[in-house]
Amino acid sequence: MANIDYKRASYSIPANTTQQFTFWWGRDSKTPYEFFDVSIAPHFDKNHLAMEPLRQTDRSVVWDPRGGVGVVLTLTLQNPNNFQVTFEANHVRIY
Repeated sequence: MANIDYKRASYSIPANTTQQFTFWWGRDSKTPYEFFDVSIAPHFDKNHLAMEPLRQTDRSVVWDPRGGVGVVLTLTLQNPNNFQVTFEANHVRIY
C-alpha cells in the first residue's frame, strides 16, 4: 500500500510578469522511489473577478545531489493580469 503526503504554501506573482518557482520535498525525500508533483490553485480575489488564468510556460525536473534535496521541480508561470495573483502550491508525494 502506498503512503501519501501533502504540503501546501502560498506564493504571489506580480502583475504582467513571468517567474520561476522551484519546489522539492526536503529532508525525508524518497527520490527516486516516489512520485512528487505540485499543482497551482489561484486564490479567489473579489476585487478582480475577471482574472485571466496563470499560464505554465515551462516545466523542468532535475536531480539535486545535495543531501536531502533529491528531485527539484521548476515551474515557470506567467501572470497576464494587470494585478498581482496569489496562489496556493499544493505538493503531493506518493511512495
